[in-house]
Amino acid sequence: MFGGLFERMYYGNPNKPDLKYENLREKPIKLFFTVLRIRFWDLIKLNLLYSLFWLPAFIWTYLQLQVTAQTGEPINIFYFLVLIPCLLFAGPATAGVTYVLRNWARDEHAWLFSDFKDAWKMNWKESLIIMLLNGLALMIFYVNLSFYSSMASQNIFFLMLYYFMWMIGLVYAMMNIYIFPMLVTYKLSVRQILKNALIFTLAKLPHTFVVFVLMVALFIASIWYTIPVFFVGLTFPMFIGVSLANWAFYKYLDRPTNNAAESDTQEGDMHESDAQEDEQ
Repeated sequence: MFGGLFERMYYGNPNKPDLKYENLREKPIKLFFTVLRIRFWDLIKLNLLYSLFWLPAFIWTYLQLQVTAQTGEPINIFYFLVLIPCLLFAGPATAGVTYVLRNWARDEHAWLFSDFKDAWKMNWKESLIIMLLNGLALMIFYVNLSFYSSMASQNIFFLMLYYFMWMIGLVYAMMNIYIFPMLVTYKLSVRQILKNALIFTLAKLPHTFVVFVLMVALFIASIWYTIPVFFVGLTFPMFIGVSLANWAFYKYLDRPTNNAAESDTQEGDMHESDAQEDEQ
């Protein structure tokens, strides 16, 4: 009775062929909702796994907010000095989750645990550097905003710097939509990744801003209800961002290779064909 239903859920409808990677250019929104429907429960499982690596940051932030609420004292530098190691703990896991989400968003296969682990191993160094930079940037932005806010009433110049710092912080936050997808897709240095992420953010600013607002809104909504953050609060916003990154990469960088090994194989074939031509 239900055999046909479960078979269609697992294998798909044979009358409706799978979307190709080329659909990213013409039908990215359709691809997003199609994959979201198919991978809904997988996203929840991936979210539960990813939440484990964010627990230290969540717990530390919660404790700090409780202290702030009771004492009335603002967050100080000590909070960030402890938060940064917590972010480092989540860094390699972010690369692993991004790799799985990137494949799913492209309607390609990815094993939840094994591909997560492989991407972790391949990108852990760059992930730690990026998360360290994110933590330092967060601390610098907070310190500057606090200082400029306190001085704004005395000098309009500090008020201008206050809003300028907000603008820089917003741009940097939006750059993270592209940073990790670029890390797991292309063989680039951290400097090149940050540079290209800035270019993509500015080049697709309207799209990036809308997606960023959606991601933040979904995360805040999950935080508001506390428990759902461990089910939908992390990977679902990331899935939106990765879908945008895939579309932007396809549009401006042509079709990316799945991994460095594939690229190396192609280069090796090219060198081999050149050598054969030279011999002839």
